[in-house]
Amino acid sequence: MIDKSEKLIEIGAVAKPQGIKGELKIRLFCDGFDSVAGITAAHIDGIKRKVLSIRRISEEEAILKLDGISDRNAAEELRRKEVYAARSEIFVPEGRFFITDIIGCKLFLSDGNEIGEIYDIVNGNVDYYYVKTAEGNAVFPMIDDLCAVTDIENGKVTVDAKKFTETVMYEN
Repeated sequence: MIDKSEKLIEIGAVAKPQGIKGELKIRLFCDGFDSVAGITAAHIDGIKRKVLSIRRISEEEAILKLDGISDRNAAEELRRKEVYAARSEIFVPEGRFFITDIIGCKLFLSDGNEIGEIYDIVNGNVDYYYVKTAEGNAVFPMIDDLCAVTDIENGKVTVDAKKFTETVMYEN
């Protein structure tokens, strides 16, 4: 079972069984294969299992072999299940952050004005940040031109004021 004190991060989902020996094809939700290449355990359906092997198919997909999943039938039961790993085992490159660390941070402009609190991030080709503001909810794409500075320790994200004004969209 899962140790409740262990902080888990969703790293992907089981796409399908791979072959007949219980391997799983995983669709990765993280920063690519290198971020999970060193995990020693995976958590699926509330059960922690030892990782026997993990190999890259692409940056978005991997083949995972877990202890206790020895045939295609057992692997089939895990189809579409979320896969979690211990936060401490996931490699995060410098300048990158877990979404869970950014949600709840205050958003500031480079001129010092506080805009509001980040409450969601939607991943895509560009990440979209959702912010609760005094004027209502706002959304903006986190593009390089925003020159974002993320300070997790102080719960702060600061972006260029001019570029933010050009890219932000307010909801009703």
